[in-house]
Amino acid sequence: MNQMIINGVNSQTFVCSDLQRVEQFYTVMLGLRVVKRTVSHLDGRLPVITFGFNSLAEEPRSQTITYLEWNPIFYMMPKEGFTDPALVADAVANPRAGDPKGRWGAGTNHHLALHVPNRNGLLKWKRRLTDFGIHVTGPYNRHYFHAIYFPDPDGAIIEIATSEPGFGHDEVVLGSEFKHQPAENLVGGRSELSIASETWPAPMPVIGDDYALRGFHHITSISSNAERTEKFFVETVGLHLIKKTDYLDEKGGTHYYYACDEDLSPGSVITFFGLPNYAPGRLGTGLSHHFTLEVENEPALADQRERLKRAGVAVSGIQDAVYSKLFHFRDPDGHICAVSTPSDFTVDEDSEDLGQSLCLPESLEPRRVEIERHLAFRPAPTPILPE
Repeated sequence: MNQMIINGVNSQTFVCSDLQRVEQFYTVMLGLRVVKRTVSHLDGRLPVITFGFNSLAEEPRSQTITYLEWNPIFYMMPKEGFTDPALVADAVANPRAGDPKGRWGAGTNHHLALHVPNRNGLLKWKRRLTDFGIHVTGPYNRHYFHAIYFPDPDGAIIEIATSEPGFGHDEVVLGSEFKHQPAENLVGGRSELSIASETWPAPMPVIGDDYALRGFHHITSISSNAERTEKFFVETVGLHLIKKTDYLDEKGGTHYYYACDEDLSPGSVITFFGLPNYAPGRLGTGLSHHFTLEVENEPALADQRERLKRAGVAVSGIQDAVYSKLFHFRDPDGHICAVSTPSDFTVDEDSEDLGQSLCLPESLEPRRVEIERHLAFRPAPTPILPE
């Protein structure tokens, strides 16, 4: 069976309760830029904002972080997620009472890791974020990189990780054997107090080029069966297994790393914590909804959808998301994944004006006033009453 040819990781989409708060977090605190304000292609009542990295000014198809707003505090998000137009319309029109907050577990994402070159940059980020009043954990030695962790405004875990020392320093053939971690890196073996006390000695009010965020480092999700997940992503999806090692934060867990390409280019890596029989997670605010892998063009997208379908994977239809074409599928634990063509945010805005105004799909332009009013007041979902 031919394997999928993945160019890399395209994007990751999160669910939040307040887009304005998220925008301040990413632009003011993290130094990213807004590249698109729009609504979900699945339902115009779901506002969406997309952030890009500094390189996006020259390359409009770079990696992006997208947030979708689900704002009522007394309605849970639909458990099947936002992947099908009919189901999304029904979920928004007929919400179920309950806690809207997500909970990570088997079948969900755990965190998104962003990328800086070195450890000094990591410490500068720790100082900058703590000066903003954000709780930061780390820096931890993850053996292949160093990392800090902090929450987004809804509690989703964001990591910043270094390039150094890389994945190749402890084995010649990546992923060829299980590599145990040094005891001093493991929970119970490391000095949490020493780690917590380390930071940059001076305030960092300005984000310098030396530690500005470069893009994605990796995306990490949770598997209840590491071997089953490995078989799926290597044999069915077509990724490369590059590392099998210990999960550093819980005894008995594993951490498997997969790459989209053999060059291990930044942002091409997705990983899974293997936590046997771990409880399933729940989609909602403060959690990622899905990550998106990228193929070259629309014919490749159609080919790969058919290939996954022949392999017995349930796939959605190909959807026109305005800035890309995509389809959804799920991993063996039920985690939502997507495959898309490269994103192009210049189809309705000039590159120098990205993110300046609300962009709507052409089909929704006649409803612009209604949609803008809905976004301004952000009403809770209500059933559509029969006429």
